[in-house]
Amino acid sequence: MRQLIIIGGGPAGISASIYAARKKMDFLLITKDVGGQVIKAGNIENYLGYAMVDGIIFVERMMEHMKKMGVEPIIDEVVDVRKIDGGFEVITASGHTHTTKTILFCTGAEHRRLNIPGEREYTGRGVSYCYTCDAPFFKNKNVAVVGGGNSGFEAAQQLLNYAKSIYLLEISDNFKADEILREAVLKDEKVIPLLKHRVLEAKGDGLFLKSIVVENLENGHTYEIEVEGLFVEIGLDPNTKLAEKLGVMLTSRGEIIIDCNNRTSERGIYAAGDCTNIFAKQIITAAGDGAKALLSIYHDLTYGISSWI
Repeated sequence: MRQLIIIGGGPAGISASIYAARKKMDFLLITKDVGGQVIKAGNIENYLGYAMVDGIIFVERMMEHMKKMGVEPIIDEVVDVRKIDGGFEVITASGHTHTTKTILFCTGAEHRRLNIPGEREYTGRGVSYCYTCDAPFFKNKNVAVVGGGNSGFEAAQQLLNYAKSIYLLEISDNFKADEILREAVLKDEKVIPLLKHRVLEAKGDGLFLKSIVVENLENGHTYEIEVEGLFVEIGLDPNTKLAEKLGVMLTSRGEIIIDCNNRTSERGIYAAGDCTNIFAKQIITAAGDGAKALLSIYHDLTYGISSWI
């Protein structure tokens, strides 16, 4: 039985694995891919020590750090977790079963969908959740970005290099992105801001997206906008189904509830990063959270604990 299994290989899981290696713990890092959302992040401007770094390059740096510490992640998907005497069983898609005294969930989050007609049909054919991946495909085309936070504005900023025009839709009456981002994006003539608007439908010719139906929430008027790209940047849904299966308490938004030591409501189960109820969902906070969680686990395994949330 291992001391620890870390599930998830984004910034939180990678950080935790590096600290676990430094503590010479008997552990595994199991993840579907290495890097998580960072691979799709484009340019990262707010990570300590980097004025700016490309997301893919940043993941490569993290992988180099893991390799230097002797961490070899298992590239596999955890499909089931079970409580057993003295710990847990972790079952992967490849059919392997691992046992462990503790689990650290670093399972991150997935892009939230609009859940409108046509969205699923035209995903990958005009509807996108990864502006870093898909922006170059929309050279000289009209596109729309849904979401007025940092992610939406970062998408619009990258699309300025390619698109002919960019409709920027936000359901509320104000944009929530950082001021420096708002200034950089909204001053460009290509950008058409649409506050208090929501998308009702994605329409196409059966092969590719051709337009979206939107509603003006101020007057209830609905109309159609011709676009060939729809970039959805409206937040993330935490990946917490496995934790929920173990009885871990979640918030109303489905986030794993943790205390200041990254303990969950179930003894032996910890969590870190975007899958939890931490306030800020950022790369730097996820990395710090993973390190803190590992130090908490190491302390609890070494010295025991007197209380649990």
